[in-house]
Amino acid sequence: MTDTVSSVQSHYRMDDLTARILAALEAAGRDINGANAETFYPVDQLHGGGLDSTRAQAELAGVSEAMRVLDAGCGIGGGARFLAHTYNCQVEAMDLTQEFVDTAIRLTELSGLAAQISIRQGDVTKLPFADASFDLVWCQNVTMNVEDKPRLFAEAYRVLRQGGRYTFSHAAEVAGSGAPYYPLPFARTADYSFLGSEDQILAWLEGAGFRVLENRSEGGGGAGGAGPDPRPPGPLGPGLVMGDDMAERGANMQRSASEGRIKGMLVVAERPA
Repeated sequence: MTDTVSSVQSHYRMDDLTARILAALEAAGRDINGANAETFYPVDQLHGGGLDSTRAQAELAGVSEAMRVLDAGCGIGGGARFLAHTYNCQVEAMDLTQEFVDTAIRLTELSGLAAQISIRQGDVTKLPFADASFDLVWCQNVTMNVEDKPRLFAEAYRVLRQGGRYTFSHAAEVAGSGAPYYPLPFARTADYSFLGSEDQILAWLEGAGFRVLENRSEGGGGAGGAGPDPRPPGPLGPGLVMGDDMAERGANMQRSASEGRIKGMLVVAERPA
């Protein structure tokens, strides 16, 4: 497990990430001094589909004003800032990779949302929160890097209030169709890629106590990043945060999806009242 954690952290680690992002945005004419959450949308929505996928997931999950949200696996904070800015949510956010956490904190400060969003480093299978603390647990393309999904789902269930919801996007393997092509956006090798089948994911959720409300498969770079990613390459493209090899990794994701080796899932589950 320790080796897996180290592999995931190494996969997402990038030196001078905050400076890299701010320089690219300023070069593109963005006003960093007058920033809000929308200033960073071109670069901080790290999942396939970008902001469109975030909006679609929030609508499907039924996000409403002033919810208390846990963004479990927040990346550089794009989802957390979207929810705080759009719905006036109060958000606790955490990520395994310290460099992402540092960048998330800085961009949140620049967005003027530090009073609404608290960000820390941590493991989503060991949540440092009390039982029944949240109205919503939110994950975007996090679950593919989590080996112990029963524990992940059990922790999400524990920290939700009764009637609270858990939403996540995921890329699942398709039995009998062969392994996906690596490197992929979330893993350069299979050593730290934990997809599971759609049936396994749903069974683990139900085993944790959840009632599944929605399970959608979406193209356009949506659920699990499966399908073509509409975000154009360039200085503000996915490679800015995710690495210079993102063109190859994104192409492998699309090929794996088109050949039926992986299937995107966008799930909303509820802790029954």
